[in-house]
Amino acid sequence: MFFGFNSAVKGLLASQRALYTTNHNINNANTKGYSRQQIEQRATDPFRMPGIGFLGTGTEIHNIQRVRDAFVDFKYWNETAPLGEWEIKKNALTEIEKLMGEPSDNSFRKYLDDFYVSLEEMSKNPSDIAFREPVRENALALTKHINETAERLMDMKEEVEYNIDMKVKQINSLAEQIGALNRQIYSQELDGKPANDLRDRRELLVDELSKIVNVRVNESPEGKYNVSVEGISIVDHLYVNKVVFNKDGAMGEKLTWENGGNITLSSGELKGLIDVYEGNGENNTYRGITYYINKLDEFAKGFADKFNEVHKQGYGLGSSANGISFFVGLNNSSDPNDITAATLTLSKEILDDVKNIAAAGVSGGLAEDNTNLLKLIGQREDPRFFTGGVSQGTPDDFIKSILSNMAVDSLQAKRLYGTQELIQKNIETKRSSISGVNIDEEMADMVRFQHVYVASSKMITTMDMIIDVTINRLGLVGR
Repeated sequence: MFFGFNSAVKGLLASQRALYTTNHNINNANTKGYSRQQIEQRATDPFRMPGIGFLGTGTEIHNIQRVRDAFVDFKYWNETAPLGEWEIKKNALTEIEKLMGEPSDNSFRKYLDDFYVSLEEMSKNPSDIAFREPVRENALALTKHINETAERLMDMKEEVEYNIDMKVKQINSLAEQIGALNRQIYSQELDGKPANDLRDRRELLVDELSKIVNVRVNESPEGKYNVSVEGISIVDHLYVNKVVFNKDGAMGEKLTWENGGNITLSSGELKGLIDVYEGNGENNTYRGITYYINKLDEFAKGFADKFNEVHKQGYGLGSSANGISFFVGLNNSSDPNDITAATLTLSKEILDDVKNIAAAGVSGGLAEDNTNLLKLIGQREDPRFFTGGVSQGTPDDFIKSILSNMAVDSLQAKRLYGTQELIQKNIETKRSSISGVNIDEEMADMVRFQHVYVASSKMITTMDMIIDVTINRLGLVGR
């Protein structure tokens, strides 16, 4: 008697649960990392009636499943790491370009031009102290600019090292959170039903991790979740293998696994930071901050050594002594090994007395003797001023070489970042079209499930009337 009533109740409950799921989707339409959920509905087992056949017994919701594409997730994680790497490199090179100040009134070329212009002016009247003073001041301005640029690059290198430390801590934190979610999900899915919202939270953490390092995700049929970095498990279901950052070690030893293994990275923000930190450009490696510091040191050593070589051959105003260095490094030393971009300055003799600027070519000669000064000026056009290595030629050629390398690297970083960003946006759009919540679709589902709910409730009312007539009204005739 109550057979039809039970079928109607099942339909009412099924539509009600479908409405709950639709409501959940709408509420989380703007929730980051949320995947649209949909019900999986099926007919319940039919009832066999002898001589009639199988009579349907209604419907049931047997599962609530996330709408998710594992392959799209794989592509998203695979392309996020290069995006993070080139974003770091692009931003770092932009900062280095600002430090170099090209082109502007605070550029190397500008300070170098001012220095040689003052030398040319001094060559017109080398006996006048007023023409010697600008040479010292412009030389000091050039050395201070080199000093400040080197110091800022060193500060930038320290900031990058700090960021590496922060990224390592973020990696370990994300790995621990993924491990903790693995435990929750595994315990809640013992009955075979997916813990959808917890899985969304876990995948969102993997999204964050995939931008820092290149990750691979694997889930076994038993539900054990593994996240690996370059083939080494960082999360092996419940076990977390942390990354260790040793600030005092060489860069090759700074990053290791907690279990002692070395870390090799192919992409990601951490790889970008390491390349920016230690890239020296040797053997076609990346040209990072270390490369530009080394190039500045090379310029400072070479420029000081060549300039001093000619300056020592000349004589100061009214002096019979030569061998005075113009540029020096630590402890007033003209030894190239003691000169770096950060320590380059003028010698004590030049700072104390501009008469020691060796303009004359003959000891005790005429006050207007500028032969040695002309040699110093002519050095600027000497194609053998710098020899060996990639940066050869005049001082201007050396600086152009550094700037051109920086411009090429910066342009490459911007292009690769732009290309990777476009690829990533396309994948993200596809991912959103699959897993994202579409309000219009959810509203249509809500109306559809509401109609089913109303129809089921009317069916219950109808069955109630049938049962009422059957029980209370039949058999009343003749009483």
